[in-house]
Amino acid sequence: MMGGTALILVGAILTSMLQVYFADGYSEQGIVRSRWWWEIVLNIQILAVAFIWFCYVDRVADATGVKKRVMRLQMYFGLAVVLVPIWMALMSAYLNWFVVRPPIEIVDLFMCGLLGVWGLIALLPRLLILNSKSSQYQGVTMLSLLKPKAWYLLLPLYVLIVIWIIGAINGSITHYQYTPLLLYMQAAVPYFERGLGRRTVLVG
Repeated sequence: MMGGTALILVGAILTSMLQVYFADGYSEQGIVRSRWWWEIVLNIQILAVAFIWFCYVDRVADATGVKKRVMRLQMYFGLAVVLVPIWMALMSAYLNWFVVRPPIEIVDLFMCGLLGVWGLIALLPRLLILNSKSSQYQGVTMLSLLKPKAWYLLLPLYVLIVIWIIGAINGSITHYQYTPLLLYMQAAVPYFERGLGRRTVLVG
């Protein structure tokens, strides 16, 4: 449950950043510069990193073979994605985005990057399993590893697709604002599944 909570917290942070970005239109005002806001973000970041770390550290230590490699890879991915707000802060400081608002094309690149990272997180652990030739995973295929047990496990992704379609039709910005939250919610689903005892192998 800790891993899923960490991801949702970070998704909410990124969504709030985008809401501030779009709040005043496309003026030249920089992105979030409030000291108290960043203090809150930093505290949440520390909490999120701790949640991901404790979610995996014992399982990685106890696992063996390909399962250990898969969990270690997922732990690295988890730590990287919960630190995205910090990566954004460092990039903003380097590129002066705290003073001059970055163009909308940068937001587009950010969205593409999030989608790319989400795809890597979904595919790489499964590719590692398929290439392991471990007896533990005999007979599994990419389709069987990707296929959810129930339709509602992909609900955040369905909502995201609908929001993007609506945004493309009417030219709204809602799809920009809620993409991080929904992607992080989708990434959190396997953690909540395992926390509820409905998932035997943490691959997601």
